Amino acid sequence: MIIASVRSPTYHRDMSAAEHEDDLVTLVVPSEVAAAVKARVASGECASQGDVVRNGLRLLTEEDALLNDPDVEQWLREVAVPIAEATLADPSRSIPADEVRAHFTARRAARA
Repeated sequence: MIIASVRSPTYHRDMSAAEHEDDLVTLVVPSEVAAAVKARVASGECASQGDVVRNGLRLLTEEDALLNDPDVEQWLREVAVPIAEATLADPSRSIPADEVRAHFTARRAARA
């Protein structure tokens, strides 16, 4: 396991321990997570380990927003669920995946 400490941008060396207590987060992650973080920095994809953590948190926040979007919830209830229920009730309504793949493969080939 790797232990990492992350300080917020408001951290200053001259701050007392009490002043920066809320700005310091210590993370314990499995070795493979630490390796993935280091790989993203080494590849230049992220400038620092902090950037990797910030990007991950940003993506989680975006995912949370999507999962809690009232418009998505309404679409799921009013459109997606009824279609899924109708398909389960009558499987002949669905198209086999291999037919869908063949259809789109043919369309791509026609464009080339």
